[in-house]
Amino acid sequence: MMTAKGTSLADSAATSAAGPPASGWRGMVALTGGTGFIGRHAVRALLAQGWWVRVLARDENRLRRALQTVGVDMDGCCVKLDFVEGDVRNGEALRQLLDGADVVVHLAGLVKAARQEDFLQVNTRASEHLAWLAARAGVPRFVHVSSLAAREPHLSTYARSKRLSEQAVLAELGSRAVVVRPPAVYGPGDEATFGLIAQLSRRIGLVPGRADQRFSLLHVHDLATALATVAEADQAAIGGLALELDDGREGGYDWRTLAAETSRLFGRRQHLLLLPRPVLATAASIADGVAALTGRAFMLSRQKVNELYHADWVARSPRVQERTGWTPAVQFAEGFASTLAWWQRQGRLSGRRLPDVGKAMPEKHA
Repeated sequence: MMTAKGTSLADSAATSAAGPPASGWRGMVALTGGTGFIGRHAVRALLAQGWWVRVLARDENRLRRALQTVGVDMDGCCVKLDFVEGDVRNGEALRQLLDGADVVVHLAGLVKAARQEDFLQVNTRASEHLAWLAARAGVPRFVHVSSLAAREPHLSTYARSKRLSEQAVLAELGSRAVVVRPPAVYGPGDEATFGLIAQLSRRIGLVPGRADQRFSLLHVHDLATALATVAEADQAAIGGLALELDDGREGGYDWRTLAAETSRLFGRRQHLLLLPRPVLATAASIADGVAALTGRAFMLSRQKVNELYHADWVARSPRVQERTGWTPAVQFAEGFASTLAWWQRQGRLSGRRLPDVGKAMPEKHA
């Protein structure tokens, strides 16, 4: 592997007899956001499909630790993995990332920010610049991972930054680009959804939302395999489109359905109490005030409350599963059980109030 500074890392896969020869690989994927929750799973899925993967990351050790959590050893005998040091605002690092790439999978972005302008700077302008560089480098395919929030740009600056990023990428690359809009993504190791998972595991859980709300869900394993599929899908079928995706449950879920699913898992009655919007809005106002004073970003904000209480977050057509050969493999009951098991092993959930779900899901999905 080579860093952006040109220093050599281990690249045993290129020379190991145990690994496939260079001619046997599908090509090179340039990936941003590889240290994130979704990114590390995407790296694993792409490697499993036979791609070389070059990852943009600010810190090699952090990348190593992130990939180890999903069973990827950067020095493994059968892994072809490159590392470029930098971030999405570093033009020289981006040029090195794109050199020789066949596909870009752009995952990097902000989901929380102390200043609203940061969303536009990182999610929109950095994506636009990366697409501009990819066009000039002649990269044949660009997979832009956005969010279902982009469908409702009026709700928050985050949502607007994602919609604007989609428009910028498609305007620059046209049919060479495809946008993927995941719904709420969950799975083992995701700190952003740990609070919700913890509430769903209680006899009486508190959740933000409304009784008439419906939403799609997707396990991170499925999102990762979907991205690997999109990376090589028929360009004529997906080029220039914004594709949504879900776990295959038509019409999505509501909170009553999730309570029923968790009740079956635990073998006891689970109750979910919906937090009134004014209660969460008050907490969000406090968080916004602290963020303004300290510069620290919080997931909860007044604008995030707009997203949390929006009625319809169900994936719509065109969907990834309708335009490619991908199909979801993990339903909520199985995915929730594996996620609980993972947090139990980390000691983050009390085993006394939870069933033994340690073997509820195959390890390949964990």
